[in-house]
Amino acid sequence: MESVRRSRLVFVLSLTVLSVSIAVFATATGIAATATADTGYEFAIEDDALVETSGRTTEVLVSDVRTVNYIEITNLNRSPVVRATPWEPPELSRSKRARAKRIITTDGSVPDTVASPADAVYTMRPVPRGVASERAAVVGADPTASWHDLAAVNESAFTVRNGTTAGVVVIERTEQRLSDRRVLVVVEPIDRETRYSVVVDIRNERIDAFVRLRGVPE
Repeated sequence: MESVRRSRLVFVLSLTVLSVSIAVFATATGIAATATADTGYEFAIEDDALVETSGRTTEVLVSDVRTVNYIEITNLNRSPVVRATPWEPPELSRSKRARAKRIITTDGSVPDTVASPADAVYTMRPVPRGVASERAAVVGADPTASWHDLAAVNESAFTVRNGTTAGVVVIERTEQRLSDRRVLVVVEPIDRETRYSVVVDIRNERIDAFVRLRGVPE
């Protein structure tokens, strides 16, 4: 069990167990489901985590919903059981990957040290719409970060609905809107402790943002 600060509330899913069903409706702050009964649970997404509150106790059920695509909460009339499905980062087509790599290795604004070292690992992901290229490049340069750190966690990022059986609630991610022209490319040369993070505009064939991180730990 872990204590979670009840701040920066994104949306709240308040569930009070009813014998046969749970009514779902939209509220001004997000999405909620309520009914009347003696036993109640409150589920909330706070600071990127899914937490459950019952009485005076708070428990973290999913530590980072940015990495989750689908959450199913069952057994609401006793002790809630949570099943989460991971959210896999989107892939790029082979042609987009080749174009992005070509731009990086030929663009004069990028230092020569990133010019396609033969022994390097390239990781490429589309940039979500609404995310600045500079921010995407900074996240890409951080070896402790992941593409999921660019994902939004707000009232429009998830939908909440009843499951196909009584006493089940489903929290499901809405489709992520991705840029069709910007690609985040992380280049990790094998022979040096340097990490390059580049946002490439493959439509206009230019570099939007570039970050170099030296002394990357192995």
